[in-house]
Amino acid sequence: MDPTIREVERNERERRRAPALIGIGVVVLVAATWFGLFGFLSLNTAHGAAESLSDDYLCDTAAYDLAFPDLTSLSTVHSYDGVALGELTERNSQPVTLDEMPDLVVAALLSAEDKSFYEHEGIDFSAIGRAVVGRVTGTPAGGGSTITQQVVKQNFLSNEQTIERKLCEAVLAAELERTYTKDQILEFWANSVFFGSNAYGIKAASEEYFGKDLDDLTIAEAALLPIPIRNPTFYHPRFRPENALAARNRTIDRMVENGYILRADAEAAKAAPLGVVPNTTVESSSPQILLRVKQELLDSNKYGLGATYDERKRAVFGCPASVTDCDGGGGLKIDITINMRWQEEANRILRAWFRPGIDGPTGAISTIDNATGAVRVMASGLDFGDDLEAGERPYDLATAARRQPGSGFKPITLAAALESGDRNGNPITLGTYWDDSSPAEIPCDTPCPPNDDVWIVNNAGGSSGHDLRTLDSATYNSINTVYARLVSALGPERVVEMAYRLGVRTAIDPNLSIALGAEEVTPEDMAVAYSTLASYGTYHEPYLIEKITDADGNVIYQHERTDREVLSADIAAAVVGSMQKVVSSGTGRRADIGRPQAGKTGTATNSTDVWFTGFIPQLTTSVWVGDPDGTIPLEDFTVYNDLEGTEQYYRTAFGGTLAAPIWKQFMEFATIGIPSMNFPAEPETTALYRQTPFARVPEWGLSTAEVVEDLFAVGLFASIVEVPSALPAGSFVETLPAPGTSLRQGSEVIVHVSSGEAPEISLLDLRGYLPSEINAAMAEFAAETGVSLNWTLIDVITSNPSLHGIVVSTNPAPGTPVSDGQVIEIRVGRAP
Repeated sequence: MDPTIREVERNERERRRAPALIGIGVVVLVAATWFGLFGFLSLNTAHGAAESLSDDYLCDTAAYDLAFPDLTSLSTVHSYDGVALGELTERNSQPVTLDEMPDLVVAALLSAEDKSFYEHEGIDFSAIGRAVVGRVTGTPAGGGSTITQQVVKQNFLSNEQTIERKLCEAVLAAELERTYTKDQILEFWANSVFFGSNAYGIKAASEEYFGKDLDDLTIAEAALLPIPIRNPTFYHPRFRPENALAARNRTIDRMVENGYILRADAEAAKAAPLGVVPNTTVESSSPQILLRVKQELLDSNKYGLGATYDERKRAVFGCPASVTDCDGGGGLKIDITINMRWQEEANRILRAWFRPGIDGPTGAISTIDNATGAVRVMASGLDFGDDLEAGERPYDLATAARRQPGSGFKPITLAAALESGDRNGNPITLGTYWDDSSPAEIPCDTPCPPNDDVWIVNNAGGSSGHDLRTLDSATYNSINTVYARLVSALGPERVVEMAYRLGVRTAIDPNLSIALGAEEVTPEDMAVAYSTLASYGTYHEPYLIEKITDADGNVIYQHERTDREVLSADIAAAVVGSMQKVVSSGTGRRADIGRPQAGKTGTATNSTDVWFTGFIPQLTTSVWVGDPDGTIPLEDFTVYNDLEGTEQYYRTAFGGTLAAPIWKQFMEFATIGIPSMNFPAEPETTALYRQTPFARVPEWGLSTAEVVEDLFAVGLFASIVEVPSALPAGSFVETLPAPGTSLRQGSEVIVHVSSGEAPEISLLDLRGYLPSEINAAMAEFAAETGVSLNWTLIDVITSNPSLHGIVVSTNPAPGTPVSDGQVIEIRVGRAP
């Protein structure tokens, strides 16, 4: 390489100050990158949003300390089980100057990451355009982030995925270019970026992968170094050598295109093997953990690191390298709650079931310690990062992916119902009987699309007639129509309030469909809420950071538990009891690990998301499976069933068929060495929530259907019996017992309906009646039989004094069949 090539590049680029960058440029950036990262936001929407914001609103650059951190004082993170996870920041403790970096290495870095670095103003709009076109057309064309933007993202902004953050990223990138020279930015980035395998900075990467100094690298080796930057897992030269080799050779070709090396040298370099040496350092299998620790430390003042963001940043990262009168900061040891042995096994399980690079779903696993609220696992089936084409996502699926939990929300709805009863003040218990017919048509207080004022709910088995089922049975058999009727009687507002109390931290709305899990939450939300139930209503605030020690060994933060009772123990125990049956005899039998446990399956509409969240007395784990980017039905796909060691085809996935066995596999590993124990003894008052309440026979409706509907609605079983009647066939006649009668729910009520055939009615015996009693007797006869008779009174002479003034006979005679409207003779005795 010409040794003066970098000087030529530096001098060739005039340092422009482009005010339009913060206007039109930022709009283009946000419209492009935001559309690429989030398909649900249209290009026009992002463009309009950016145009509507003034330059001052986009990002207040004065609020950010753009000083580069000191690269010599590192804070480290250690897991619950003593594993060193790596340095907290993406920096190297052995920085080298740009002049010490060989031109060959710099050429490889620029060719792989930002070939126009010495030409753009911090934002490469052509690269952004290529990325957008690639995203739209489905032909990946690389990312759109420049080296300057990467520095901003890694060191000055949180990972929050909002339009405002993307706008601010662009503004700060431009400001960074005004503050520092290109050489300063490139030098800092090359010394701070993460190269995988716990290597931060170009020198550490060279030693990690090749055991060489930078000056000793070949073209092939120099071209490989920047490859893991984009995705340290997908392009890992040890674990994914085929991916790394292909990407290395693409970089070599770019080095030729950019004029850094000759074609003949490039072809020889492409033929060389990777040549990576065995690993001798700690591998970080979960970079999202380090990111979450960093975010928590910088975003919260509860750790004693400072009242402002800048103070906390200095405490964690140390003084800026350019500030000579600053002392202290950095060098912290952060102990966190993650059990790395469990975390790595969770990652392994997810990648075994859902292999990267194969079309299909992925998953996430979140585990909470029930006794403390400590976060033990936050595993994702995808790698963390911005390179969507390579399988990365810019968020952790376990803690930030909001998805519909389906029937997983039924236990939360159940807890609210047992506590509050229905809107009319009637108690609801596990022994309450409910109509489980399908479909259920529920009137909505507010419009509920797509049926406007009616919410139509079906059970998994399709349509079915009226029948009764206890709320307990409806829970462990996951009956949708019962829970639809339950939330209508209860009110969705109470479900939302209960969810927040149990530990759901994602914002949710009080829609009726919340009972069936239509509101989106994260796997960690579900794990925390179920952990509260497992603790019989005691909420342990979830936490990740256990202890922080400064460089001198002083403990500056120690977590203190924050526990509070959010649900009475008797209600929580009743809910847990029902959830135990989910595993023993309900929809979650594939999650059975042979010890006391409880849980609930969940399947979103059209099987777009499937879940199993369950717990033993000591631990709660939530497993989610679905598409990482949207609501795609889990149909017609194959996974590798790592539990059974075979490929498995799914026509349609459900929580009980896919998420449950993954939960079982992970929990069988996690419970090694954990003693099997029973759940605590239930409070005596728990029995109250299993009693079957009473209901009154409702007033009669106008039709048989209404009467039956009303009976099932109050938990009484309607048994239809035909009786002879002149009324049209099927017409309602009466109920036995009568309206107002109090019966225990589940009891049978006889509903008499007309057979449509008039019965053979015999004339009553009127002999001995006084003439004044005839009207009442005939009216009663008509009411009982439905046969109205007409009559005439005829006097007959008799010498028997005992027969004077009373009915002595009728024509026809008593017991003779009569019909409606028939005229009979009633004969009354008189003296001669």
